Amino acid sequence: MSTRPVPVPERLTIAFVVLTADPLDRDDLVPLPERTLLRLRGSSVADLDRMTELPHQRLVSATLEPDQVRDVWHELRREALALAAEHDGLALDLQIPRVVTGSPGDPAPNAVDWFSFEYDPERPEDIRTHGLTVLGLPEIVVHGVPEDRRPMYDMVVVGLVQRLLEEWPENDPVGPAHVTLADIAAGYEGDLSPAPGAQPGVGVLIDYDADEHVLVAEVVDDPRSALFGGGPQA
Repeated sequence: MSTRPVPVPERLTIAFVVLTADPLDRDDLVPLPERTLLRLRGSSVADLDRMTELPHQRLVSATLEPDQVRDVWHELRREALALAAEHDGLALDLQIPRVVTGSPGDPAPNAVDWFSFEYDPERPEDIRTHGLTVLGLPEIVVHGVPEDRRPMYDMVVVGLVQRLLEEWPENDPVGPAHVTLADIAAGYEGDLSPAPGAQPGVGVLIDYDADEHVLVAEVVDDPRSALFGGGPQA
């Protein structure tokens, strides 16, 4: 029996849908996300308006083992973007869900391509991720974030997701983590070579809430002072 706190699913599904004005070799009947949900996840109004002009659908999907997801997700995303570009259409990521931006020639996606932030109006002091389940990971929750420091905490979460992308499912995420500026930069911009020497970073303690199936992350350092050497914020 595994002693890992976070269970690893046996199989996971990746799904994109390409919307086109003209039918391709087949039409897949895919229930599309509601416009309000797509907008909430960051899709532009212009892209949502275009969707009304693209009635035909092609599903691009796969079901596979967790350790295959990162590479196959990139390949399927690239396939969906290429098909959309060829037929002047749009590609949707059905997991988040949102309109996929970029081009087929883009490098491997980074952390911000895998998830969106989800703010619960009933818990405005919390930060939550949405989208990590495509990897078989629980979503991340950070409780009690000061409103004036939210952007800094968002950066830490992006860096933490980047680390999890690199380590899951080989390593269980529960326990202490050290999120560096290099992790954050890679999370936003892709694979970057870290600067030589010790990297400033933020300490994070990760626990698994099995009842809620979430990773509860406690940021134990002040992000501003830990990352940039500024004095603690009031």
